[in-house]
Amino acid sequence: MNKKGFVSVLIVAAVFLIGTILGFIVFKKPNQATPQNNPSPTPVAASDEIPNPNIQASAGSKIQNAIVPDSKNSINIVFTGSGGAGHDGGNLTDSITLANVNYQTRVVKLIAIPRDLWVSGEKINLVYSKDGRNQFKYLVGQITGINVNYLINIDFGNFIKVVDALDGVDINVPITWNDYFYPVKGKENELCGISPEQNAEINRKYSGFELEKQYTCRYEHLHFEKGRMHLDGETAIKYIRSRHSSEYGSDFARGERSQEVLLGISKKIIEKSILDPNNSTLKKFTSSVATDIKLASLPDSLKLLGDLSSYKTVRVNLTDKNVLVSGTSPAGAYILIPKTGSENFEDVRSFIQNPK
Repeated sequence: MNKKGFVSVLIVAAVFLIGTILGFIVFKKPNQATPQNNPSPTPVAASDEIPNPNIQASAGSKIQNAIVPDSKNSINIVFTGSGGAGHDGGNLTDSITLANVNYQTRVVKLIAIPRDLWVSGEKINLVYSKDGRNQFKYLVGQITGINVNYLINIDFGNFIKVVDALDGVDINVPITWNDYFYPVKGKENELCGISPEQNAEINRKYSGFELEKQYTCRYEHLHFEKGRMHLDGETAIKYIRSRHSSEYGSDFARGERSQEVLLGISKKIIEKSILDPNNSTLKKFTSSVATDIKLASLPDSLKLLGDLSSYKTVRVNLTDKNVLVSGTSPAGAYILIPKTGSENFEDVRSFIQNPK
């Protein structure tokens, strides 16, 4: 793949990043294999902004061993996905993946950052809408030890549109799984034929998700068979966002499912030859994102990359199986913190440098 093609794949891959999830960028040749009530991020005019890495964390930050990340040998873009208007927590960046493209080592690291990671007194998925783009990039840099140059965000609605513009995507479902409680948009408050008296009794008896499960008409049953499957936009977002499967429903599983969808998208982009920057479909995709990077400037930034076929892709997952442990916030919410202690990301950075 030539550099022009690589730039297009990078841009389009950014457009498709979504949910609690990992990104996936194809660098091989084509013949190879409860938030504050802030508005959701919306597409903004692009700029050439690269934030000052010395920007300070918000007041009250407790980050230990804070650093000024070094990016002299790399280009680093954080990709985020949010629900957008009409979705619960639509302003949260529930998908956070940092792409670290190192042109000295010829390694591309895709670093998945869990949405429940606790940093500077809040979950990382709240920072973008609450504290702003630069603060979000600064904290991602402090967590990972990598200076974040740019940010690109897309919401669910635009994700569905662009998948449908590709006539859907093909994926490999790793196991057969079901989700009997996928929420139906617009039915969040339906009583499902339950009388007021029954409703009062149910509310006395149950709470939390057990309460919600009593209203069966609010949900639909998702079923995915192991093997090859074609997804349209709506089905793709359901495949990624589903969280109540007993077989395949963890947040980390959602990351794996998103990864598979993004791989299918990348393959479809190559098949449909949507790599020309003048392609109207590509322009439509890139106009759907909120970003602080001037996309036209990417070719100059990527001149140092050299032979792209020599690059290796490494996926890094920060999970409770390696450097994180689950905990509880002061307000009682589920959070993830480093095993070395809250706000101490030294081992997290070491793991990212040398993932096992």
